Amino acid sequence: MVYKFNEKVSAKALADLRESVGWNKMEKEYQSPLMTSYCHIAAYDGERLVGYIDSVSNGVTDAYIQDLTVCPDYQGRGIGTELMNKMLGYLKEKHIYMISVVYDESLRPFYERFGFKNMLCGQIETY
Repeated sequence: MVYKFNEKVSAKALADLRESVGWNKMEKEYQSPLMTSYCHIAAYDGERLVGYIDSVSNGVTDAYIQDLTVCPDYQGRGIGTELMNKMLGYLKEKHIYMISVVYDESLRPFYERFGFKNMLCGQIETY
């Protein structure tokens, strides 16, 4: 497995990975020049994108981790854990004060392993 920090990832590869886990593909959105991230890490098996994690941040006080995704064929191999460890390491190295993530209740044990505390939040999906 090869992990690449902040290198360009094709919108199609991201869309296909998202679709593989049952999410909205968002290929058009990933093609937008407005789509930026503070840090993203892609996991490749050869040329195939099999895992991805992204973060947005103001670079000082807060970062939000989003889109931790691992292809179903590769789940259970520690790729998600490795992506999360690498992202948390990067954000801590940059001295980001607060790191947040939104997750489904079924994933709570996974995120608690990294020290995340369950907090009340709200979210609206517009499409």
